[in-house]
Amino acid sequence: MTAAIVQLTRLVFDETPGAAPVPFDRDGLTWILDCGLGPLLWHLLERHPGLIPPGYADYVKAANLSAYVLSSETFDHLDEILDRAANVACQITLLKGVSVAQQWYPARHWRPMRDIDVLVNPRDQSRFEQQLVGLGYRQTSNYPPEFYLGHQHSMPFFHPTKKCWVEVHTALFPADTPAGQINVFKPSFLRRVPAQGVGHTAGKVWRLSDELQLIYAVVHWATQLRLVGGFVPVLDSLLILKNSRNGLDWDWILKACRNDTAARHLWLMFSYLATHGLYDIPSDVQRGLENGRRVIGSLGQRLLHRIIDQHMAARPRESLFNSDAMISMRWNTLLSDGAPMLKLVQLPWRIIFPPREKGRYRLARQWQRLKNALTRALR
Repeated sequence: MTAAIVQLTRLVFDETPGAAPVPFDRDGLTWILDCGLGPLLWHLLERHPGLIPPGYADYVKAANLSAYVLSSETFDHLDEILDRAANVACQITLLKGVSVAQQWYPARHWRPMRDIDVLVNPRDQSRFEQQLVGLGYRQTSNYPPEFYLGHQHSMPFFHPTKKCWVEVHTALFPADTPAGQINVFKPSFLRRVPAQGVGHTAGKVWRLSDELQLIYAVVHWATQLRLVGGFVPVLDSLLILKNSRNGLDWDWILKACRNDTAARHLWLMFSYLATHGLYDIPSDVQRGLENGRRVIGSLGQRLLHRIIDQHMAARPRESLFNSDAMISMRWNTLLSDGAPMLKLVQLPWRIIFPPREKGRYRLARQWQRLKNALTRALR
């Protein structure tokens, strides 16, 4: 059976979905809701009311209404923040959900969001963060302040009454990471465009260009594996590819993908969409991403697609080798630099003797693992 969220994506966004849809079972339905995609399913039920088990329509409706309310509140908070930023002449670039939700989704509450991400110039960071403090936001984290030294964003801000998180970025990725070495992510090379219909002061609010937004969404998705909600950047990428109004500047994108990190991440995304019939890779783009395809390899590509299908697009089946850490290890190994055959040879060894992770014995990490285990046990 097609993974639940893949079928949902095809039915909502593909003009020619093909065969008649298969009803979602309870696991598929629960996974869709857990990933924040209830609004897409609610929209779909208008045309296909028999897609879910009897008695579950109210749950989907509630998920849609909750997403609508939360999204409206988030954008109200964003407008308030942008007004304060304009008062101190800070230029803001919207990132992630608050950017793509309004630009690419048919309704902005269809796109799940956990926080507000903005990018500011380092010289404006202090003045901007003072405005957040003036609005009642306070910095808080399970990580110590030292963790954020050299990070792409400062310690997150949280408003205790509004229950809103804000991350203030001064870069798209840490400079000392492979992603941070991609030229188009460096501050001096960023391509931005004015954000239409956002904020009340023209010229002060920006978005990443469509091309940069696409590369950023894909590389961020590939370098920071997330299972619950991990399919959302796939939707972001699909909508950018399908709906870019003026057409994408593929020459610029392929020039950025001379960097092997960018090339293999984009190849993974595009090949996955193509495998499920969601997007056809133009032949010249395939040739331009050859260095990425070569580093992943055909078997590595199939294994990575399998992780997406079984752990992002459908509820993971619990087993000894399907812990979050084990899946992350397989993902990072197969997507790393180096010869495909060597990475495949390394996999069994790393499964038996997982590489040590920095901070794996921190109290906060162990507490989170315990909460995750209790949550799974009580389902």
